[in-house]
Amino acid sequence: MRRNKMPGFEELQKPLPWHSPRGWYFALVSLFLRTAGQLSDGIRTGYRYGFDSGMIMNYVYRNSPRGRLYIGRKLDEGFLNQITCRAFRAVKEIQKNMILKYLAERAGRETLIADLASGEADYLYDALRQTGPEVRAHLRDISEAALARSERTAGRLGLTDRVSFGRGDALDAENLRGISGSPDLVIEVGLYGIIHDDALIRKHFSQLKDILNPGALLFNVQTYNPQIELIARVLRNQDGERCVWHLRPVEQVVGWAEEAGFRNPKITFDPYGIYAVVMMRN
Repeated sequence: MRRNKMPGFEELQKPLPWHSPRGWYFALVSLFLRTAGQLSDGIRTGYRYGFDSGMIMNYVYRNSPRGRLYIGRKLDEGFLNQITCRAFRAVKEIQKNMILKYLAERAGRETLIADLASGEADYLYDALRQTGPEVRAHLRDISEAALARSERTAGRLGLTDRVSFGRGDALDAENLRGISGSPDLVIEVGLYGIIHDDALIRKHFSQLKDILNPGALLFNVQTYNPQIELIARVLRNQDGERCVWHLRPVEQVVGWAEEAGFRNPKITFDPYGIYAVVMMRN
């Protein structure tokens, strides 16, 4: 697959000069999305909660265009058909299948899954529905709104006795120490791309090993995205700032995990080559 050259992370962090034609283009796109784009439920959700939030991820997963009037639904359809959104949905299926394969290997043994940046945890609920009561999940997220929606989903699916919840920052060591039980599988998806500091992620892998010591670790890495500059120049994150995502080679992130003691990486890319989904063992 031929890949176009993309601006680097450091370049994306800097604003474009006022006289840049690209800057004018992105300003017009931003104006459109903040006005007419609000007719789309998906675009409106992104601006409300952040385009890096669990709320928008689960909206994309559902892939059901909604909006105000006919034009709003058409705008939403266009939004959900963007290559980044299609990659999100492909990654969801890859993650779900990796979880199910891991659970099949355990052959009915009691299993605790800890998802440390869960959002609504759509893919994990799909997996839980295909397994028995021996599989339990603990979901944590920094967003109270995402956890509240997730708890409602657990109730609707009849899974409240198998799922527990807690609010916390996945990268905070004290938050990790507050997790009761010993997770067999730790999940961190959609997390590393919004963390700008390499050293923080590298340290986090060591903390996961030392504090939780899970039998397996599932994460994803955004390695490429032809829309990365559009996202950085136009969209907003959970803090209301520019949504600058940090692309990294999957080999780099796997190397940090191996330094911490995780091993045997199994890597699967989505069909668009945007995300690598990685399962590693302890």
